[in-house]
Amino acid sequence: MNVSDVVFEMELAGVDTAVIASIVALCESKGFNSDFIDEELLKRGYPKIFTINYDEYDDFEDDEYYSIEKFPHKHQYDD
Repeated sequence: MNVSDVVFEMELAGVDTAVIASIVALCESKGFNSDFIDEELLKRGYPKIFTINYDEYDDFEDDEYYSIEKFPHKHQYDD
């Protein structure tokens, strides 16, 4: 991920330009790491942008969807 990609993602998430500049300055000295950037965003009151907690998505249940009965493509005549 390039610096411009990181800046663009933070701009899309609504992070203030001064905060973006300070995080980029920190990352230039320590290196770009998604966990580090998200920790800095959390310290400044913004939500995580670059890391995803997949445990939150484990509560998916198939019961919410109904089964669909498909119609046959050929005509069937009953006597």
